[in-house]
Amino acid sequence: MLSSLQNAVRAHSDRLLFRYFRFLTALFLVFSVFTVRASAQENAPLDDAVRQLAERVASIPNLHGPVRLQFVQDANLAADTGKDWQDNFRKEIEKRRLAFTDDPAANPVRVGLAETPTQIVLSAGLRVADKDEVRLVTFPRSAFHAANAPVSPVRIEKQLVYQSAERILDASSLLSTSGAGLLLLGYHNAELALLRLDGTSALNESIPLAAAALQLSRDPRGELLVHAGDISILLPGKICQWNASAPADTKCRAAKFSWRGTTVLTPSCEAGGWKLLADGTDWTTPDLLQVVPEDAARKGSAALLSDFPGPILSINGEQNPASALVVTRNLRTGNYEVYKVTLACGN
Repeated sequence: MLSSLQNAVRAHSDRLLFRYFRFLTALFLVFSVFTVRASAQENAPLDDAVRQLAERVASIPNLHGPVRLQFVQDANLAADTGKDWQDNFRKEIEKRRLAFTDDPAANPVRVGLAETPTQIVLSAGLRVADKDEVRLVTFPRSAFHAANAPVSPVRIEKQLVYQSAERILDASSLLSTSGAGLLLLGYHNAELALLRLDGTSALNESIPLAAAALQLSRDPRGELLVHAGDISILLPGKICQWNASAPADTKCRAAKFSWRGTTVLTPSCEAGGWKLLADGTDWTTPDLLQVVPEDAARKGSAALLSDFPGPILSINGEQNPASALVVTRNLRTGNYEVYKVTLACGN
């Protein structure tokens, strides 16, 4: 196998706004490779970035006011910026003769402030004449002189370890007498199967799970629980047991259980854990993996972000406390992909 790189309850409208904001940030991450070509204006401090964003929004073709401003920002930045940047954005919009209102029926302009490991991102998104318009302004985090700027002691390493055109519901590490490998829970034509991969991520065998008798669903769900040589397959309303020593003997029974909770990783350089969070509820937009400190005493540590090519479908902590397997669906290729995510120490 290649070595190296769930949810607060919100009101429906807030969830949509947050998801849209995360999509804009993901869009920035995808194209961040081009930031070295940006003009010097792109690296301005926050006040200048707000001015630039307001100017770009006001210059969108066929945009007519009044508009309704909606603001959202990373919690880690809130303590450093407050809401001054929001007030400044309103003033800059007014200077450009674009009126705004609190009327819920008005066209919303979603304005966000976020951070990546290297950049501060200001984004604005709205719909004009049946077309989605997105404007971004970025500048280096190093130019943002916050008095208590957080520093993260760890970094994310992400590695693609497997991809398939067939649906993958979950992935887990698997240790056997022949060495390390992966175990995948696959789903095709309403039939479940266990896929065993060797240490190089090559497919060794596919074991049909006819006894599971999972009913056809547009959004099937399943989780793997591996303990020593025993594998439990958690399905809606039932648990199936499978053992590598008797692959043809799969037994299922009705059961009540709780789905997997938030995955927490603990790198070797940190005494506390880091939570892996993702939305994964919108199959039409890329997702961001957020890695945040687990305990309240370390909330000042910077959150880490890693973009994925589609929605994150499952996060399963491996036997290594610093690693997890993440399943996503690549929106560009349509393939299901499994990534190994590791929290490594240092920059």
